[in-house]
Amino acid sequence: MIPLSDEQWGCISHYFENQPKHRVGRPRSCPRAVLNGILWVLINNEKWQNLPSSYPASQTCYLKWLEWKRTGLIAKVLSELGIAGDFDVRTTRR
Repeated sequence: MIPLSDEQWGCISHYFENQPKHRVGRPRSCPRAVLNGILWVLINNEKWQNLPSSYPASQTCYLKWLEWKRTGLIAKVLSELGIAGDFDVRTTRR
């Protein structure tokens, strides 16, 4: 499940294709890597600060999780991946 296989990513990548470009600051993290980090936290029921360094920064994943949760994107992605459950995600990074 984690990391997402190419087949799984292929099923959901269309959700991430039209993200707006920004012109200043650091380059955006790869949405696939960010989603893998979010899934790691969700599935393992861990704190964001415990996210392994092999994923993007915990703050990056946390902020994207908040954004994608607010817009309903994370629910669509989890549904399409067949991941069910009421995840008790800690909403604080610490």
